[in-house]
Amino acid sequence: MILRIATLAGLLLAVAGCTTVAPTVPTTALETRWIGQSAGAFFAAYGPPVRDIEGTDGQTLYTWRGGFINRKACQVELTVSGDYKIRKIRPVVDRKDPKGGPSHCEKVLDAAKPAPSA
Repeated sequence: MILRIATLAGLLLAVAGCTTVAPTVPTTALETRWIGQSAGAFFAAYGPPVRDIEGTDGQTLYTWRGGFINRKACQVELTVSGDYKIRKIRPVVDRKDPKGGPSHCEKVLDAAKPAPSA
């Protein structure tokens, strides 16, 4: 019986550890440019999101689409915390530059140049 309780407690701790959100470390130009920035500044510069889903953890997942060129667009998902800061940005629809330069989303969302100092 004690072994079962210990096993159950271990499983509960493991599941609880999976639900905590670790800070995102920027690994792409989009992340470097936008993580930690205000979602308000993003939407003011590029337009409103096309969809938002409120999470149970106080964060909101926004879907933004824009930058239309030749009927092709950039689409990203932004995870925004309760203080309206971007915590994660992920391209959903993007086009790579065939010459190895910045992608379409990086160009459209100013990630091809350095972020402004806060």
